[in-house]
Amino acid sequence: MKNSMSKTIYILFSIGCIFLLSCSKQLLDIKNQTYKSYNRDNEKGYIVSFEVFNNKIIPKSIVINGIVQNISSANKTDNIYQVNVIAQTSLIHNYQVKFEKKENGIYFEKDSKVFFQPVKFKLITD
Repeated sequence: MKNSMSKTIYILFSIGCIFLLSCSKQLLDIKNQTYKSYNRDNEKGYIVSFEVFNNKIIPKSIVINGIVQNISSANKTDNIYQVNVIAQTSLIHNYQVKFEKKENGIYFEKDSKVFFQPVKFKLITD
């Protein structure tokens, strides 16, 4: 009886480790993920910053507080991305804010497939 219980615990532990390892391979290592709100010159929004160290996976867009903003190559310097997420503006004629009912995170593209990774951005306040 003791032997069968030990085997069961070992099998469950092994399955748990395999599951955690397979999940962690799917998630990207995103560092220094922050955002800061701004309100200036008839425009409101967020400056979002993060680092990604995998050059084969490309950040395509970001979701912050329900607002979606595309990411361009101009937003990248080395491994650091800095994106201006516009929430409201009268400076850009006919600008439409894109909304989405997703948690904060980043859409990535790899091998022509797009996937979403939730990200806990840290709010920076002055």
